[in-house]
Amino acid sequence: MLFHKECLMAHKKVERKKELDRRRHRRAERLKQRVQEAKNKKA
Repeated sequence: MLFHKECLMAHKKVERKKELDRRRHRRAERLKQRVQEAKNKKA
């Protein structure tokens, strides 16, 4: 039973890490877009 709980906790951590990575990636993409738009406005 204890082992099972540890597996569940590890799984939650993995899922949380994936979600954080996805959010970070999306934020980076938005920043790139914003930079691109700023360049386009100046040009």
